[in-house]
Amino acid sequence: MIGVVFGLRLGRWGIVGFSLAALLLVFAQTAGFYQVAGTTPGARAAFGSAMATLAAQLVALFPPPLRPDTVGGYVEFRGFHPLAVLFAVWALVSATGFARGDEERGVVEAALATGTSRIALIASRAVGFALAVTVASAAAAAGFLIGVASGHETVAAQGVIQESVLLAAVGLACYALSLLVAQLAGPRLATAAAGALLLALFLDNSLSRAMSSLTAWRWLSPFRYYDLSQPLPPGGYFDSRAFLVLIGISVIATAAAAAAFTRRDLGASLIRLPSIPHRPSYDVTAAPWWGVAVVRGLYERRLGLLAWTAGMAVMALSFVALTRTIVQVLLSIPSLLPYLSIFVHQQLYPAVLGYTWFNVAQLMFAAFAITYVARWSAEDSDGRLEIFLSQPLSRAGIVLERMAVLAAGAVLIAAVSGAVLFYASHQQGIDLNAQRLTAASLMLVPFALVFAGAGSLLAAWNPRAAVGLLGAFAFASYLDTELGTIYKLPVWLLDLSAFKLFGTPLLNGVNGRNLALMLLLALAGIGSSILAIQRRDVGA
Repeated sequence: MIGVVFGLRLGRWGIVGFSLAALLLVFAQTAGFYQVAGTTPGARAAFGSAMATLAAQLVALFPPPLRPDTVGGYVEFRGFHPLAVLFAVWALVSATGFARGDEERGVVEAALATGTSRIALIASRAVGFALAVTVASAAAAAGFLIGVASGHETVAAQGVIQESVLLAAVGLACYALSLLVAQLAGPRLATAAAGALLLALFLDNSLSRAMSSLTAWRWLSPFRYYDLSQPLPPGGYFDSRAFLVLIGISVIATAAAAAAFTRRDLGASLIRLPSIPHRPSYDVTAAPWWGVAVVRGLYERRLGLLAWTAGMAVMALSFVALTRTIVQVLLSIPSLLPYLSIFVHQQLYPAVLGYTWFNVAQLMFAAFAITYVARWSAEDSDGRLEIFLSQPLSRAGIVLERMAVLAAGAVLIAAVSGAVLFYASHQQGIDLNAQRLTAASLMLVPFALVFAGAGSLLAAWNPRAAVGLLGAFAFASYLDTELGTIYKLPVWLLDLSAFKLFGTPLLNGVNGRNLALMLLLALAGIGSSILAIQRRDVGA
C-alpha cells in the first residue's frame, strides 16, 4: 500500500494534468456539439453527414463514428478516441519514467533498500497507474455529463461507465507494454523503443482500415480491442470479450515485466546486444566531434535520431498509400462528387495528403520536442548538467546548444520524411509542388522549436514537472485550434497555438506572418529559459 501511495505521489503532476485535460477536452467537445450541430432533426442529420465525410479523411487515426448526429457519437469520435491516444502517451512516459528515470535518480534503489521485492515494486506502480488512469477516465466522463447537462439532454449512464472503463483499460495495457519494453531495452533506448512499439501497434490497427494487408496482424494491437466497442451513442455496443483481452494484456505484460526486472541489474537491460571487444579507457576521448557543440549532441543521440527518422519515413510511405483510398471514399459520396471531381487532378490529392500527413507530422514533432525536454529534465537530476557546467560551459551556452541540437535533428527528420513523401507520391501518380512540399516540411522545424522553447523554460524552472506541463501546453495548443472556430476565440489567443500557425503550407504555401510568430514564440521561450536557468541551483 505504501508503494502505491508513493507512486501516486511521484506521478501527481501527471494525474492532475491528464485528468484536467480529459475533463476539459470532453466538456469542450460536448458543449461544442450543441453550438454547431443545430437543434432540429434535419440540421443534426446534415451535421452527421458532414462528420462522416470528415471521418473518412481521418480513417488513419480513428475508427468511423457511430451516429455522429448525436452527442454520444460525436463526442466519442472527437473526444474519447483522441483521449485514448493521449492516455497511451501518458502510459509511455509514466512506465519508462519509473523503469529508467527513477533508476537513474536512485529512487528504485532506495525503494529496494527498504526490503520491498522487485515484483512488489512493479505491482505497486502498476496498481498506482491503474488508479491514476481510472481517475482521469472518470474526469472525462464527468466532462461529458456536465456538457450534456448544459445542452439540457440526458444520456444512459451505462454507456458512459463502459466508455470510461474502456479508456482506462487501453491506457493500462499501453502502460504494461511500455513497462515490459523498458526492462528489455537499455536506459537510453527505453523510451524510444517503447514509443516505437506503441506507434507500430497503433498504425497496425488504424492503417488496417484502409490496407487489407494489415488486417491479419491487427489482433496484436491493444487499440484494436478498444475500437471494437462504441458504447456511448444510442444503439452503441460494448464488447466485453475485447475488454477482457485488454485486461489480460495488462496482467500478462506486467507479470512479464516483473519477471524481467528480477533477472537484470539496475541500470542494465535484460537483452544485451553484442559489442565489439575493446580495452576500457578512462582517458579523455580524442574523437574530434566531441569538440563541436551541435555534432556531439547529435552523436550522443544518434540511435534515437535514427529511429525517429526511419519511423517518420515509414509513416510518410503509409500515408501516401492511404491518400488514394481516402480520396476514393470521398468520391464515393454522391453529394460530394460534383464538387470534388473538379479538383481531382488539381488540388484534392495535395489537400487530403496535407490534411492527414502534416496533421500527424505536427503531433509527432511535438512529441519529438517533448522527448528532448524529458532528456533535459533528467540531466538536471542525474548529474549530467552539473558535469557540463564544470567543463566549464555557461548556462546560456547549454540552453543554446540544446536548442541547436534539437533544431538539427528536426531538420534531418523533416528532410528525410519530405523526400520520401515526394518520391512515394510521384510513384503513386500524385503530383506535388516540390517547392511547397519543401517549405511545408521545413515548417515543422520552427513548429518543434515552439514546444522546445516552452519546454526549455519549464525544465529550467521545475524539471520534475516539465514534461507534464509541456504536454498540457501542447494539448492546450491543439485544443486552441480545434475549438477556436466553434467558440469564436479571439485571434490573439489562436495565434498562441503552433498548430494554428502552421496552417496548410502544402496547399496554400507558407504564411510569412505565421512563420514570424512561431519564431518569436520560440525565441521568447529560449530567452526566458536562459534567464530562469541562471536563477536556480542545479538539482533544486
